[in-house]
Amino acid sequence: MSIRWRILIVEDDQALALGMHINLEAEGYEVIHALNAEKGISLVEGSSIDLVVLDLMLPGMDGIEALKHIRKYNPRLPVLILTAKSSTEDKVEGLRAGADDYLTKPFHLEEFLLRIKRILDRYEWYKSCDILRIGDTKLDFNTLEIIRSDGKVSRITPHEANLIQYLTEHQDRIVTRAELLKNVWGLDPEIETRTVDTFISRIRRYIEKDPSRPEHIISIRSKGYRYIARIDQTG
Repeated sequence: MSIRWRILIVEDDQALALGMHINLEAEGYEVIHALNAEKGISLVEGSSIDLVVLDLMLPGMDGIEALKHIRKYNPRLPVLILTAKSSTEDKVEGLRAGADDYLTKPFHLEEFLLRIKRILDRYEWYKSCDILRIGDTKLDFNTLEIIRSDGKVSRITPHEANLIQYLTEHQDRIVTRAELLKNVWGLDPEIETRTVDTFISRIRRYIEKDPSRPEHIISIRSKGYRYIARIDQTG
């Protein structure tokens, strides 16, 4: 591993945290641990952290509230939610709150490590591509802000940025809803959900001149979406 990533685990189950700690260190990561949200937030604000593994059901402040604090301090810091809550509604709530990914307990170690790697790979992409230009709109990955030519600024979540990233990497071809559910959200592509359509609608409000007549993210009936913008990554 060329980069010594530093991972913060915020988990009150000490046995589980120890298991994650040992296996992450075996993969070459540097790991620190907090037993509660308050300590986790203080470590985020006072230390150099590259990724947070955050339990939702914590003593005192819960994980969602902690995530909101983390996002105010650092909008692009990767966060993986780890929780026993397994419903699609719970997952979507966590992703809307700004999580990069969501893993339910109990989980397989291999899946956990792969999700960590995938999130950090995306984080590297953010750092290598600070600015994306979509028509007359600019996405700043440092601040997770969409800046329009009229000066209007909108803050997006890391997951919305991940969706834009995926579309730009697969532009000029049809991307299905199932593909987006699997590769962006990490959800079962067979589930019935309007998650994709909801997020696409929100992104269109950010980047399209007229969201009701989109020029960049085109709906393909019964299939998915086609992204046709040409992206200038030079900033």
